[in-house]
Amino acid sequence: MNEKSEKVLEQYNISINRMIRGRGGIIIATGQGYKLFTQCEKPDKYYERENNITQILKSAGFGNTDTYVRNNEGQLVSQDEDGRRYILKDWFDAKESDVKDMGDMCRAVSMMAYLHMALREAGSELKINPCGETEYKEYAQAELKACQNRKETALRKTYVKHTRELKKAYNYLKQKKGRQTFEQLAFKHIGDYYEEACNASERLMDERFDERLLDAAVNGEISHGSYTYHNVLIGGNDTYVVNFDRYKNECQISDLYQFIRKVMEKYNWENSVFYRLLDEYDRICPLDDNELELLMTLLSYPEKFWKIINQYINSNKSWIPDKNVDKLRKVIEQNERRREFCFEEQRWFDLRRTTRPAMTHYGLVKDPAVLEKDDPRYVLQIPQKELNVNPEIGANPR
Repeated sequence: MNEKSEKVLEQYNISINRMIRGRGGIIIATGQGYKLFTQCEKPDKYYERENNITQILKSAGFGNTDTYVRNNEGQLVSQDEDGRRYILKDWFDAKESDVKDMGDMCRAVSMMAYLHMALREAGSELKINPCGETEYKEYAQAELKACQNRKETALRKTYVKHTRELKKAYNYLKQKKGRQTFEQLAFKHIGDYYEEACNASERLMDERFDERLLDAAVNGEISHGSYTYHNVLIGGNDTYVVNFDRYKNECQISDLYQFIRKVMEKYNWENSVFYRLLDEYDRICPLDDNELELLMTLLSYPEKFWKIINQYINSNKSWIPDKNVDKLRKVIEQNERRREFCFEEQRWFDLRRTTRPAMTHYGLVKDPAVLEKDDPRYVLQIPQKELNVNPEIGANPR
């Protein structure tokens, strides 16, 4: 921090004890608690928008967020003598959650559930659209009409767009001469990934998701938009959620999906990790069968592959870093585990071995399979030829 930027801090009513670098700026211990001081570039309205949601959450009782601090003139953005712009946020004596620590991840997904509940309770106070109420109603009606006519909810449009981008990448790689290692590897596998993307996008259009996605679109349901372990801080017994700059009108299942996907990638798509995270969320913010199926449909989309390929297409393709090749190889190596997790329905078999609860199972066929608790169909029948040889075994209940 230079002398000019330090002078900007004089515009705030704070007493500084010490300063350290972190989180892209300076973390300051003050007599009024921890603060984060960073340079900014966006117009003021973006920070006012973000501040609006954190203040509403704070009023609703969800106070573990990074709210902005206004300067002595009541502004969110301050300037130094050269016109450089800065913001100051309330911060915490906490560390970024550790993806290798399942305790941290469980705390993070639990806090997400509490956040989603708070956002729903805030309800009408939260309108993404910065216009007046009359204009917002017109916007909502237009959104409803678009959704009803073309099923174009925000979530669906996102993955239709991703799939088009994969096709564009495939066509580019197909005609590319003298492919480098990354391009050879990408072209070898992109056909399979494109097929997976098309299938997932098609399942996302299923009518059983219509009501949930329409409700989110029209009623202004809010998701954090960037709920990753980087944006969850752990300090003692407290958990904090930061960086609401990407919040948006979208079904909250998208937050849960993005968080779980990123954690699952770190744990090589281990089933037990998924169930533990899902149980933590569901304990606080229960999910119905359609929401669970929506989550699994999103997890079946090859998003990590799309992300790497799309970054390549949008970059200077003349030079590809070795780390990009390594990332692509890792995604391809993990894909069999991801497919196994998404499509072989191992939860079904785990429940057969353990508690045998009442459940409805959505597989690849249209009609769901329904089992009552301890349903005899949880176990297979012993073959008759084995019963003939060992009649004392007895047949399983039917």
